[in-house]
Amino acid sequence: MNISSAIVYAKSTQEQILRAHLSQMEGVEIHASTDDGKLIVTIESDSDRTAVDTYEAIERIDSVLSVAMIFQQTESNPDQELLKCK
Repeated sequence: MNISSAIVYAKSTQEQILRAHLSQMEGVEIHASTDDGKLIVTIESDSDRTAVDTYEAIERIDSVLSVAMIFQQTESNPDQELLKCK
């Protein structure tokens, strides 16, 4: 499992269009935005490759100026993370 967060910089006049695109993308969730067109998103995917594909798909949206990854974590076995350490 891959979990990452990013700031998506949008053309401020097209933020609503971008929100509509992002809300249709699997694993993408919008958490916050600013008045100048920055959106904070998380991306959850089953692999690093799928995460990269999602970042590239976001970059190709017309209303996107750029995408900056802020955090990334890969869990090889996320079910093990639920077990208590002894």
